[in-house]
Amino acid sequence: MTRDAIVGKALDIAHREGLGAVTMRAVAGSLGVTAMALYRHVTDHEQLVRLVADRIGGLVRPRSAADASWEQRARAWAQTQRETLRQYPGVAAWLINNGPAGPEAYRLLDNLLETLHDAGFDDATAISGAATIMSWTFTRVAIEDSADDRVRRRSPVRTAAFLDGLSGVDAAVHPFATGMGPTFFTLPPPEIFDTGLDWILTGFGQSLN
Repeated sequence: MTRDAIVGKALDIAHREGLGAVTMRAVAGSLGVTAMALYRHVTDHEQLVRLVADRIGGLVRPRSAADASWEQRARAWAQTQRETLRQYPGVAAWLINNGPAGPEAYRLLDNLLETLHDAGFDDATAISGAATIMSWTFTRVAIEDSADDRVRRRSPVRTAAFLDGLSGVDAAVHPFATGMGPTFFTLPPPEIFDTGLDWILTGFGQSLN
């Protein structure tokens, strides 16, 4: 048993059940050992989670053509983050609350800042742009993860509750909510993500002109 094997098992659990299911006991059970045996290789649960989050960061490998524009590179960065994090529910929320997990986070930050620097943004704008893109990406993934978790737990689905609520709203008083609400509450998550990302990139792009 090695630290790498322990993190690998924890990664499998995070993929199947979400980061919240990664406990010392669960990982030990999957390895056929006692939880105490893990402490020879991992300091505690917090370190284990950080190692898992960093390993997931290593899976995020944005790719774009050599002649891609900065917008295409930044979009690939955000979309690859989303696609990877969505495979490990709960990690995005953990990153929002805990910050960088390890070296991979700094590699990805460097990649995004380099993209904006190469585009011609000054340092302050590049920093602001990277922060906005990262915040949008992690927050949207956390929201999508939360919605999936409610489905798994068979909790009331927010979309259904909103749509049910609309049936009791007076259209004469709130014509826009009743008229556009059904579409608003059923927009596909990928469409929301891509639209918001496009607007962010467009907005920052205008500062170059």
